[in-house]
Amino acid sequence: MKQIPVILLGAGGVGQALLGQIVATRAQVAARANARFNVVTVADSQTWRWQPEGLDDATLQELVALKRSRQPIGAPRPAPVEIIVEACDAGLEGALLVDVTAAKGMEPALNAALDAGYGVVLANKKPLAGPWEGAQRFFAEPRLRHESTVGGGQPVIATLRTLLDTGDEVLRIEGQLSGTLGYICRRLDEGTRFSVALAAAKAHGYTEPDPREDLGGKDVMRKLLILGRMAGWSMEAEEIEVESLYPSALAHLDVNEFMLASLALDPSFQERASAAGAAGEVLRYVAELADGRGRVGLKAVPVESPLANLKYVSFQTGRYDDEPLIIAGKGAGVEMTAAGVLGDMIALAREM
Repeated sequence: MKQIPVILLGAGGVGQALLGQIVATRAQVAARANARFNVVTVADSQTWRWQPEGLDDATLQELVALKRSRQPIGAPRPAPVEIIVEACDAGLEGALLVDVTAAKGMEPALNAALDAGYGVVLANKKPLAGPWEGAQRFFAEPRLRHESTVGGGQPVIATLRTLLDTGDEVLRIEGQLSGTLGYICRRLDEGTRFSVALAAAKAHGYTEPDPREDLGGKDVMRKLLILGRMAGWSMEAEEIEVESLYPSALAHLDVNEFMLASLALDPSFQERASAAGAAGEVLRYVAELADGRGRVGLKAVPVESPLANLKYVSFQTGRYDDEPLIIAGKGAGVEMTAAGVLGDMIALAREM
């Protein structure tokens, strides 16, 4: 049986769920991929645990418990690229680097891992959405997988890869790619004020700790950029128009101040929602891309359209020209995202 060292960067919700799934699926992975994932490193933003022979399952469960109680998981950690150097110096071969952070600046670690012959699995979108000059290697590298960067647990990336591998041409991509903004839009349908809908989304844990991370549209833009680059458009982020749902004048406020200031946005959102309703439509935050240019923002969608209430991605292609191929369904949540990461790990285990 293949023993595959795993270097896990990120021990937040997705990282914790992934560790739980690795432990829970030992028998399935052994039977289906003839492999065992030996987690040699777990690192959060400040601390890490390192054991070249592999951390046993009891230790992995202990680390999850420590994170949930907001305690350090070990000693202060080195920089991510130094973790890769440490693994190489320890003689680890055929390892997987798994990045489930949302951190910037991970490119040196990813490149070091690939240079060492390691596989890479990403839930972190930022390396794939950076300047094309640095990101293009990641899209050309067969040892890098990133299913969970778009659609969470939905097989969006795998479907697009199959279309491209079989010679299809992507003409247009469209989707509702944010469960958070979808929730807010549905509350607007009900006549709920924007500030109230936003507060509810934050209270339910649907938003990032700072809701502007969601409202600014940058996360949706990154997802669309990743799909566009996969489809063959060597795009930059600036080629996607992004509508932010808050004005730049509110960008400098702290989170509590912003939440209070969001009351001032209620009239404009009520006006837009009312205008859409009068036309038999609803507002949805939609991402659209064609010919290497895209837009992310609010769009009025016919209320009777099935797409009005789905988190979905659609591909219009040479083969799916008159009726787009649509992937829809639950994709959000740490368990779904972690499952997408684990699926990528298993796929690489079969290939490496």
